[in-house]
Amino acid sequence: MGAILMVAFALMMALGVPIAISLGFGTVIAILATGKYPVLAAVHRMISGVDSYILLAIPFFILAGQLMNTGGITKKIFRFASALVGHIPGGLGHANIVASIIFSGMSGSAVADAGGLGQVEMEAMTDEGYDADFSAAVTAASATIGPIIPPSIPMVVYGAAAEVSIGALFLGGFFPGLLLGLACMALVYVMSVKRGYPKKDRLDWKEIWVSFKESFLSLLTPVIIIGGILGGIFTPTEAAVIAAVYSFILGFIVYREITVKDLMQMLVNTVVATSTVVLIIGGAASFSWVVAMEGVPQKVASFLLSITSNPYVIILLLNIVFLILGMFMESLSVLLITVPFLMPLITQLGLDPVHLGVVLVLNLMIGLSTPPVGMSLFVCAKIANVKLERLYKAMIPFLVPLIAVLLIVSYFPDTVLLLPRLFLK
Repeated sequence: MGAILMVAFALMMALGVPIAISLGFGTVIAILATGKYPVLAAVHRMISGVDSYILLAIPFFILAGQLMNTGGITKKIFRFASALVGHIPGGLGHANIVASIIFSGMSGSAVADAGGLGQVEMEAMTDEGYDADFSAAVTAASATIGPIIPPSIPMVVYGAAAEVSIGALFLGGFFPGLLLGLACMALVYVMSVKRGYPKKDRLDWKEIWVSFKESFLSLLTPVIIIGGILGGIFTPTEAAVIAAVYSFILGFIVYREITVKDLMQMLVNTVVATSTVVLIIGGAASFSWVVAMEGVPQKVASFLLSITSNPYVIILLLNIVFLILGMFMESLSVLLITVPFLMPLITQLGLDPVHLGVVLVLNLMIGLSTPPVGMSLFVCAKIANVKLERLYKAMIPFLVPLIAVLLIVSYFPDTVLLLPRLFLK
């Protein structure tokens, strides 16, 4: 039955059927073809798969990202980042990355970062004389940080699928996210010196203070989210609700950047995005149930361990596979489909599921910015009005620091596990 399920799923995907429908109907086709399980059991699994308290965090983090992604708020954040690092060669390139690090604590989405804050960043860079393809490449690379530094929608999905602490995953992504930012900034520095990109004359403490005061309330968002979780004040799901409410107060009442019409459109966007995720989760739940009942994960684990039992080699293979999957498939779909296969392997190798979760999400986010079909590249190319071919070429140097950080995080687990061990004993 496992083979019929895989063939049905692969065939529907090849025909261009949306992945949520491919998962659900592939499962139903396999059940009907074999008669081994009742169809109602698959339907029940779909419903129970989305009936999760943890998953309630997803729509609220999406809404919080929408609310914070207004022009005024993103400009305040970018202005503050520019004041901090604008004096370094390639100043606005560094400001782009620093702003993405800050904004990642609010949106939890790479594409949201590239499409919202990225628009402000690319416009400012091109106005200052930076090449449009370079500006778009910096934005696409820095957008990978979004779902690594908490909060992170992919980590919520992984945590729900692998039954791993969301709080531990959030904390685990903090250092890798900072490493990504520093590595990209190092490359921006080298390229900016070589190309003669502009910078500010000096560090202006007055400008830093003024821009900090302007953006202070926005900067509090990640502090509230992480501080509340660490302090035991609220759960990650409750943190998502708090983030959405706080973002609404900032955008609608304090800054008055959001109109009622804007709010209604944001709510519609949130419902559409959440519905897509829920459909995928439901289809993946029934798919994973049949896969588990047929013992496929154990068979996959046994097959891989028959090739090698070296955990370093296994991690390398997983990195390669997930980088490729991240280039061609939506990240949440990949996690929901693959995590059930991986759990027996993780257990047998003694790998930490929190460490592996951060590594897998990092792979998928790099895949979003990897030619030829990374989603972030399409978004940045459209906003910057750059041909994809030019952006592909400009993006290649940035893959070096991104993959270097991936390897560091993969083979030095303490980069992920240090904070969870300190705060979640």
